[in-house]
Amino acid sequence: MNLFTNIGKAVLYQALGLQKNYSEVIESTQEITDYSNTHCSNCKQCALIHSFPSTSTVYATAINTCTTCTHRTTILQNTYKKVYYNEKNKYGYKPRLKSNAIKLFILLHFYNPNKFGIINNVSLKDLVHYLHCNIKTIINNLDILTMYGYLSYSKKDAHTISVCLNDYESYYLPANKGGRGFIIISLELFTRLIKIDNIVSLRIHLRQLAELDTLSIKTDYSAIYKSFKELKRTLPEYCKPKIIKNSVKNFNDIFNISFTDTSIRFEINQTFNCKLQKEKCFDNYLNMLNDFMKSFNNAVYNKNSTIISSDDINYSYFFDDSEELLFKPLKFKDYELEDLAQLSMQYSFDNVLYALSYVYNKYYIKERTINNLGGLVRTIIIQILNKNFKAA
Repeated sequence: MNLFTNIGKAVLYQALGLQKNYSEVIESTQEITDYSNTHCSNCKQCALIHSFPSTSTVYATAINTCTTCTHRTTILQNTYKKVYYNEKNKYGYKPRLKSNAIKLFILLHFYNPNKFGIINNVSLKDLVHYLHCNIKTIINNLDILTMYGYLSYSKKDAHTISVCLNDYESYYLPANKGGRGFIIISLELFTRLIKIDNIVSLRIHLRQLAELDTLSIKTDYSAIYKSFKELKRTLPEYCKPKIIKNSVKNFNDIFNISFTDTSIRFEINQTFNCKLQKEKCFDNYLNMLNDFMKSFNNAVYNKNSTIISSDDINYSYFFDDSEELLFKPLKFKDYELEDLAQLSMQYSFDNVLYALSYVYNKYYIKERTINNLGGLVRTIIIQILNKNFKAA
């Protein structure tokens, strides 16, 4: 199992339950020129501004002149904009899940899905162990997840299954291709989430984690305020303020939670701070890349020595399409490893290795110069995700 995993925000919001549609009026204040003052009434620039369209050069020149005028005065103007929110349009729709199905769906992400979201040889006994339930519960929830379109699965034998996470490839797409980003969850955080038995509390905790992650992209947010009205939009109809409050007040392992009469403040435990989680994830990928390099170079030695090892099959896609008879070991500079670790966080470790197999065959073996390994790997990954893979 991986220590960290990425879960698409779109499919997570679907699983938790989409927010009910609503609209709000956003008020803003801006400073504008007061053209009613006496100096403006006899000003040529003011006359030009009111006579020419805003797209014209004359208008732009007059505005620039007006801005630096010593007689210019300003007033504050309030503007109002009505904004509509529709998560179904933004994220798509699947039926809301219950507690065991949510936990099972998240847990499966830790079993190292490949770039297609396929996971082989998942032990049912492992799933039972982590979720503290029985095999029947696991199978029932796998059937629900399949029926609702979250995944596909099949039994390989009585105790092993293969799984495909249906939306996995979309996690790493840009917004204009339908991607909605992903949240990084550590195994440590997930073990805390498993302990939440109350479904309302689980839904609230996961949504606040995802929203804090979004806010933390630009600034290191550690707390978020939510009114009961806002929380109710994401929950079933029966969830009144009293039910919401009772659901979250007895579990504060992930958040430090405080209440007012109208809202709840969620302050993230520093152990699970979004920025800290990403730093730990980055370090984890650095270790994985170093382990990969050692293991791969051992496979290269075996390949060149015609030694057959069962472990070498993991790298067959590096060698199978090559016409070379003698393979070269990989060696990365520290900053290149850091670039690859960052790309692993953004596009998944499996996609990075797949792109590296192309770089290895087309660049390393042929001794072509690579000026920017991270940029080259990123370009290949984007082409793969866009289904438009060409020679880079």
